[in-house]
Amino acid sequence: MVFGCSKMDKQEEEAEVNRARVPIRESFRVSGAASEKRRDSAESREFTEQNIDNAPPANQPKNSESSNTIEELIEKLLGMNPDHLILVDKTHALGADFEPADLVDLALYPSISRSRDGLYLERAAAEALAELSEAAKKEGVTLLVSSAYRSYGYQRKLFDSYAAKAGEEEASLSLAKPGTSQHQLGTTVDFGDVTESFAYTQAGRWIEKNGGKFGWSLSYPRYPPGEYIWESWHWRWIGVDAVRLQDEFFDGSQHRMLLYLHDEAVR
Repeated sequence: MVFGCSKMDKQEEEAEVNRARVPIRESFRVSGAASEKRRDSAESREFTEQNIDNAPPANQPKNSESSNTIEELIEKLLGMNPDHLILVDKTHALGADFEPADLVDLALYPSISRSRDGLYLERAAAEALAELSEAAKKEGVTLLVSSAYRSYGYQRKLFDSYAAKAGEEEASLSLAKPGTSQHQLGTTVDFGDVTESFAYTQAGRWIEKNGGKFGWSLSYPRYPPGEYIWESWHWRWIGVDAVRLQDEFFDGSQHRMLLYLHDEAVR
């Protein structure tokens, strides 16, 4: 069960199922070593309101505008935690034991607005989200986080709950099976009401314009077309240099970039 969700009541669980109802898509790849290695998430419980500000930053430095070639940008990405660029999809799934190493409660960051308690992210992503949220608030925009990290077990509970009502075939079309959700990485959030209408809100327009400056990438954009169903609310933190790479060399497609990096890594 995801941290903070052990006391989730029936109404909250059903709301989470509705938030999680996204079509299964071919997506990103995870290496065998990463999928088999269990993350020790106990460290995340050590972070408190008193010491979170004293912890060394986990976020990467901002990108350098001097890097103009694909080779230079890829070289910069080599310094990142490899978990931040994992490819995950229904074919290349995360293992049941995969957990982010450094989960922190988003309640520890005052700038982050949450729809409920019990929302966690990997610390580098949480820091990036706090920066993003603070910048948005300075412009009068509130980015409401509706969903964040989900464990393999919790994703299974969501899927089984929906499948019991709609049937497994229908569930498999509208909800990610355990292991195939980017949320298990701990670097992905859903914003707002988790519908296409988010794109037309003030928050949706603001993050579309500014998200990349803080390393946030729209996982399933409307354009370029032909790969995945558009999800304006679903954003994954990959770091500012990876965003530059996807925008400058992969037509803004997170999927194409991660697929390229994965294929290069396994050659």
